[in-house]
Amino acid sequence: MSTKGYSRAIIAAGIMGVLVSTYALYVEMAAEARPGYKAMCDFSEYASCSRVLTSEYSKGFGIIPKESALEVPNCIYGIMFYCLMIFLGTYDHVGVARLQLLLAFASCLSSVYLAYLLAFVLHDFCIVCVSTYFINAMLFSFVYKKNKFLTVKNK
Repeated sequence: MSTKGYSRAIIAAGIMGVLVSTYALYVEMAAEARPGYKAMCDFSEYASCSRVLTSEYSKGFGIIPKESALEVPNCIYGIMFYCLMIFLGTYDHVGVARLQLLLAFASCLSSVYLAYLLAFVLHDFCIVCVSTYFINAMLFSFVYKKNKFLTVKNK
């Protein structure tokens, strides 16, 4: 695959991430505004994205103090991350690719943390959340391959 192909794959994965994160934000806001709201992604008692997206871990990753300006829904961080990855994906420079690689790695670490919370703390399954974990893994893979391609090309 060429640099343009990797860039397109990064942009496509970023767009999917924005869409999934936007849906997560919609579910979170609707569930907070209307008690008893049942989202399309609520399949059963132990597979409820609305319950996960309104948990104490759904804002600021559960680690940012309450009343902090940074304590916003995780999906807003996701939307910002995916938009940044889309923007950076348009550049074919080794330095930019390395920055993307660092950001993609950080997103994978956050996915592992959130997956741990999902499985072992909340004891729930959220198809929207798991979708973002897969998107983050795809992004990391595409960015890694683009970085490798650009590094070899510039030697």
